[in-house]
Formats: sequence, C-alpha cells, structure tokens
Amino acid sequence: MSNPAPATVSSQRALTDGATKRCPQCHATLEFRSHYPILTVGVMLERTGSETGDRMRYERAWVCRNGRCDYRELLGDA
Repeated sequence: MSNPAPATVSSQRALTDGATKRCPQCHATLEFRSHYPILTVGVMLERTGSETGDRMRYERAWVCRNGRCDYRELLGDA
C-alpha cells in the first residue's frame, strides 16, 4: 500500500487551506489560502463619510512558500 499524496488540486471547487502545487516562478511550493489579506489603495471619486481610499480586503490566493520568490496568484473574493 502506498503513502497518500500531499493535498494537491484537481479543481477549483476542491480548494482547501493548505492545498499545494508547484510555483511557476521559482518551482518551490505554492500554498492555497482561502483568506489572504490584500491592501487596496484606490482613488475615490466621492467621499461618503467614514470610507477611505485605503482598505484591507481578503481574497483566495496561491502564495509561494519561498520568501525570496514572493509569487502570489489571486483567485478573487471567497
């Protein structure tokens, strides 16, 4: 009996935190995160109360584990 393979992805619907695949940039390991923080900086045309141009949002993303690579592949809102 063989050892089970690490959590790899076969479809977008099967994505869970910790799933892995190969980084296209450095060939290290990408890890899937369902709640990856993204700082957005935008120009607002109108100011409406407490809103500001900078804000934090969270998206699903593949993130390279290699600190020197810094590759990220955003998949959009969860």
